[in-house]
Amino acid sequence: MDLPEDIHTLILKRLPVKSLLRFRCVCKSWLHLITSPRFIQQHLDFSNSCLRSRRARIILSRYCDTLLSIGPEEPSAPPPPPPPNNNNKITGFEEAVELDFGLVQNLPYYVKGHCDGLLCLVINDGGDGSIVIWNPSIGESKRLPLPHNFRSTREVFGIGYDSSIGDYKVVRAPSSYCRMKCPGYKPRVQVLTLRSNSWRTIPEKDTPPYFIEHFFQATNVNGGLYWLVAHHDDVFRCEILRFDLAVEKFKVVPPPPPDESGRTNISWLGPLEGSLCVIHTQRLNHVDVWATKDDETWTKLITIPRIPGPEASVRYFDYVPLCFTKSGSVLISVKGEGFVTYHPRENKVRKLAVHGVENWFQETACAETLVSPRSGDEPAAARQHHRGSAQMTSRSVWQLLLNYFSCSSGGSKYP
Repeated sequence: MDLPEDIHTLILKRLPVKSLLRFRCVCKSWLHLITSPRFIQQHLDFSNSCLRSRRARIILSRYCDTLLSIGPEEPSAPPPPPPPNNNNKITGFEEAVELDFGLVQNLPYYVKGHCDGLLCLVINDGGDGSIVIWNPSIGESKRLPLPHNFRSTREVFGIGYDSSIGDYKVVRAPSSYCRMKCPGYKPRVQVLTLRSNSWRTIPEKDTPPYFIEHFFQATNVNGGLYWLVAHHDDVFRCEILRFDLAVEKFKVVPPPPPDESGRTNISWLGPLEGSLCVIHTQRLNHVDVWATKDDETWTKLITIPRIPGPEASVRYFDYVPLCFTKSGSVLISVKGEGFVTYHPRENKVRKLAVHGVENWFQETACAETLVSPRSGDEPAAARQHHRGSAQMTSRSVWQLLLNYFSCSSGGSKYP
């Protein structure tokens, strides 16, 4: 079947990464197309605009152990009918899969942030340590040069995309742990672009008077990196600190409106549906999730009822909303309870049984993309050549595509 390349692109950009990795082996023209920077960007743009977080995989970090992955939902085959009275209906999130990333085996590590499928990990190997950018969807990683006075897993980092230069930036920010534990610690902010692969220090006057807890992940959204930081006068009150990736300056973002008691305490910060989101109020019977796209206008996105369990109260940092599913439910990690889903229209909370995982200390909702951390190092086609598997015939490829879209017809509609 001979179709113009534009038609190939229109069809292929709708496919999940797992399928595209296989289709690179169909022929040279598809290998060139799928590994081209233009197609990678088109696939990313389509996923961001149409699917948002509904094709996210959840990365689970385990101390001195491998990372696990649950999800995403993939309509590659019709799901089996659920057994009677089964409340577990979130297809794709029931089984934890071990990820092949040997750099973290038997070593302490943290995921510091993520952007467009790229994870920023800091690993303590007992020596100098390492900073690694890794895309688990395509299995590619890049080890970054270490900045001056690097202190392994106690550092604060984040990664985001600067559209003004068309490149990813890794940011090193002042750490509260280093301030308390490291004599002579001098707070500084340093920035590395993946293409330059070198660190530079921003002017001292632009270094914020805040120190960030090292276990907080950076939230990348709205062209900036965000962290929660302790208020100057009240250590139990958090403020939102933003680093603008284009102008490389910090500011404090005004919080959502106070609740009826006048409180503005924030207990969680993260991305949902392309917006910066926070949990702003915590009562005995529910929590409110607020969202903003401009750092000024806040809208209440969703109210989540208290999750039934042994604890009768909603506790600090217990709720971590991770992503929305195709059905409209929000997937939530609840401390002490595991994973649950809440469907706002049905107003139902369901416990989600995930097999293959017992303990983890950090969750990351990471998009599946083709973005390579080494995209500036060498041509994409050269990286992908010789990687492959058995060749496919054109007929089998188009049959796979037909099966994929026929299985997808009952879910989200693509433009």
